[in-house]
Amino acid sequence: MTTSSKDYGAILVDTSIFDAHGLRLEKGFLGKLHQFKDSEIEYLFPDVIKNEVQNHLEKKVKVSRSALEKALNDAGDHLFFDGSELNDAKSLLIDSKEIEGIAKSRVDNFISNSGALVLECGEYVSVSDLLQKYFKNESPFAATGKKKNEFPDAIILMAVDAWAEEHGIEVLAVAKDGDWENYCKDSEYIDYTEDFSDALSKFNKATAPFAFLSTLIEACDNHEAGEFMEKIRERVSAYFDGFTPDQEADSFLYWEPEGCNGWLSDFELADSNFKIVDHDEDYIVLEVSANITIEAEGEFSFSQYDSIDRDYVYLGGVTATAEEEFTSEILITITGDLTGELSELDIDDVEVVDPIKSIDFGTIEPDYGDYD
Repeated sequence: MTTSSKDYGAILVDTSIFDAHGLRLEKGFLGKLHQFKDSEIEYLFPDVIKNEVQNHLEKKVKVSRSALEKALNDAGDHLFFDGSELNDAKSLLIDSKEIEGIAKSRVDNFISNSGALVLECGEYVSVSDLLQKYFKNESPFAATGKKKNEFPDAIILMAVDAWAEEHGIEVLAVAKDGDWENYCKDSEYIDYTEDFSDALSKFNKATAPFAFLSTLIEACDNHEAGEFMEKIRERVSAYFDGFTPDQEADSFLYWEPEGCNGWLSDFELADSNFKIVDHDEDYIVLEVSANITIEAEGEFSFSQYDSIDRDYVYLGGVTATAEEEFTSEILITITGDLTGELSELDIDDVEVVDPIKSIDFGTIEPDYGDYD
């Protein structure tokens, strides 16, 4: 069966791919691994690969730190002389403890953002099975060369194979390693590819909503979703078109409501914590919290009880306006190509989950200019 026709439930990415993409965990193709968070697809990040990636990052940090220190020292005569106000900045850059832990911090954030399953290889691989492959020159151990260098690969692949068999899941492995390729040829559960882009595309249908969610949150946080947000605002405005809340007010006179209409005055998201509540091939429904301000115009009539006639005497009326702000979850139904531009998507519907039912107009009294 070709890889194009298989329904993979997990993806595995070798350290060689991380290195090939410059260990840029937050952007580029590696950043696209964030699409697997909360999706039904498992992104496998075995502890061996995790430790290799962190070690490689630490080496890059050391090289970058040395280059930075050299550049700062070269600029010392003109920027960091005795008494310079910039000396504290130099010390902060070079001596900061944050630099020491930056590799681990980035890896931890990467795991959190991608929802990676950190596979504990030791739970799936026995030493006896590992040594048996080693002495029999079975893949990923080559018959020649420094076979000890292939132990990490063997541990990773054997662990993933055992995990996949246990869960009945097909895994697509991405690497640039002939030993990985040879192992996968004999594996019932793991297929091999060198094309990272093609590998990601195989999961697009399953992960598109989650990849879109990541893109949307990033765009909102970077204030780059203006046109998209305006479409949401238009739908919220349409939701409150014809809004007729109950009227509340205080007055020293007896009053009765004579009609009220409201409209959207202001709208903004309370945060960018979008959640997927429903999705299909051609739509996605998101939930998010929003701060909504409603403006309303209400008409009131006033009267006072006449104890002689035992009836209420009309004393005039007033038209009052008021604003009310509230926070509610909203449900946003989006259609279109989720892999395309945000601005090209359509907002089919917006539902305000918990709209206000009444408007408080404060203290009111007759508009005596209209008094009959």
